[in-house]
Amino acid sequence: MSSDPTGFAWEWEVATPLVVALVMAEVAYVIAWVGKGRGDGSARRSWGHLVLFTLGILSVVIALMSPIGANDERLLSMHMLAHDILIWITAPLLIVGVAALLGDMHRLPTPLRGALAFLTRPMVALLVSTVLLWLWHIPAAYGRALENQHLHDFEHLCFLAGYLLYWWPLLAPSWQLGALRTDAGRVVYLLAGMTQSALLGALITFHSTVLYRGYLEAPGTSAASVLADQRLAGMVMWIPGMVVFVVVAAIVVGRRTPELVRSS
Repeated sequence: MSSDPTGFAWEWEVATPLVVALVMAEVAYVIAWVGKGRGDGSARRSWGHLVLFTLGILSVVIALMSPIGANDERLLSMHMLAHDILIWITAPLLIVGVAALLGDMHRLPTPLRGALAFLTRPMVALLVSTVLLWLWHIPAAYGRALENQHLHDFEHLCFLAGYLLYWWPLLAPSWQLGALRTDAGRVVYLLAGMTQSALLGALITFHSTVLYRGYLEAPGTSAASVLADQRLAGMVMWIPGMVVFVVVAAIVVGRRTPELVRSS
């Protein structure tokens, strides 16, 4: 792997299982998207939805296989950037794309509908995403993930799954299970999510010692360089995250979620 004098690797790391999974997800979506165009109109899809879903898939590639992912075991700032992409870009893009193809989830079998109704409740979705955000940034848990690639992969999966839940109440059609139906509810929900990432980012930024000591073992590093990168990582989570939430707030609150036509 090539790198510059600072040790930053500029090559991409291609993970074949992940590529296969992403290709399968994209193919399945395209098939569903084409089929929905021939369906009964229970949900409306457009080329925009296909583009957004595809961008969501591509964002996973950028987060985990580009130089961002290639350096996340050496630089906390790159690890945080990968997390930012998954929770603030990938998750909402996938939700927008998928929600366009869903019919009335109230017609699902009762056990499945009950499980989805519980998981997509705004308070539950917020709680799950918040717990996962803080849990995986506890130094002990984070350190274990750095040492074990399978656990590292599971960490990424947890962030994506947790924030798919988080974004659902905001971006799902207003008549759908779990969807927030009022602007006031959306504002409170967005602020609650923004506060969690901002608090964690600030804590990492202003902490006076190295939180994740595994980075001290990377070649060519020192306590000073690791601490400086830790402060950068905190700002990567803190400031861009706030910008994303403000932009999303303007989009989500500034429009009324269009009612999709239910199947009769």
